[in-house]
Amino acid sequence: GLQTARATCALAFDFAMAGASDAADGELTDEQRAVYDRQLRVWGVDAQRRLGHAKFFVAGLSGLCAEACKNVVLAGIGSVTLLEDGMLAQDAHPGNFLAHAGLADHQGDVGALTVAQAMGATLREMNPFGEVHVVGTRPVIGQGPSTDSSFAQITEHELTNMDVVLLCGASVLERERIGDISRAVGASIFAGTVRGYAGDFVADLGVSFEHVVETTVTSVTAGALPEKVKTTKVCGFVPLRAALASQWKDLAVGREGGMRRVSRLAAASLSAVDFEKKIGRFPSNETDKKILIASIAVTERENGLNEGWMNPETVAEYVGHPNEEAPAVAAVVGGVLAQEMLRAVTKVGEPCRNGFFFAMDGGQGSVENLGCPEV
Repeated sequence: GLQTARATCALAFDFAMAGASDAADGELTDEQRAVYDRQLRVWGVDAQRRLGHAKFFVAGLSGLCAEACKNVVLAGIGSVTLLEDGMLAQDAHPGNFLAHAGLADHQGDVGALTVAQAMGATLREMNPFGEVHVVGTRPVIGQGPSTDSSFAQITEHELTNMDVVLLCGASVLERERIGDISRAVGASIFAGTVRGYAGDFVADLGVSFEHVVETTVTSVTAGALPEKVKTTKVCGFVPLRAALASQWKDLAVGREGGMRRVSRLAAASLSAVDFEKKIGRFPSNETDKKILIASIAVTERENGLNEGWMNPETVAEYVGHPNEEAPAVAAVVGGVLAQEMLRAVTKVGEPCRNGFFFAMDGGQGSVENLGCPEV
């Protein structure tokens, strides 16, 4: 929880003040080694050093965003830049605990404090080893984090030299546009959202992502201990634009069990993307929901599926609460999202290729391949 994180931050602050000058050469200080001891045991000094130099850019300051930012900042990233969207901190989404904590601690005029500023204050407190910046203009006070006018501020200028880009609640058009920019400047990008009791994200780590995977090999020699072997692997991602253009049948490519094993929630998300491309907005009311459900049979035939493959309830769950964000779902999706954002920098472990989908109903998450080439 936030209180535990703050206790960790207090220790980090003391260490940071004691050893800030020792890190000028880029090496980890004794203080940093103490704070990050557990994760150093997991992914090693080199990976932690890469994190300490990494630059993250974040837009769409929702509850999902707060969960992801908390985790990556506590892990020790070098800097995070929050895009100002103009929403006042006192109007922050109930799930954005970073903004609410920053508002509660603010000593000045709370009526003028924005979500970005409040989140920035809390994140700085969480880990003084890193830097937190707020950039951009304030489009319209109270407009909110999911409006395209705030994302429209993002150009190549903002993303140059960034390692990871996170978008939360962006439209399909902005995901495609900013995804293209991110790929052009060499930044990994993650685009996620939580709507009611369902959430997802899609990632693009570039055409050739090199990473290290550790496996345990059992020796054939009697009495010998299992040996851990590290292997360097390479996998490819497709641009967000291509991933979002996937069809239901594409989800079965290279998957054991074919469409029988594919997440229906992933298919529902693709239907919502298609709706948004045609209508110009995310399906947001009962009429929209009925239109999507009525189109299920046609979509099943177009993808060579038997009638009844898609459950209408799954479509309703994905689009049923477009303006709400269940904190529990944001916590789950945000946790996985943060793990993958960190992996994009540490390059340790198999990355999620390239979509993750989770729904409260059933409580299970699923990794689905949206157009990535087979390894």
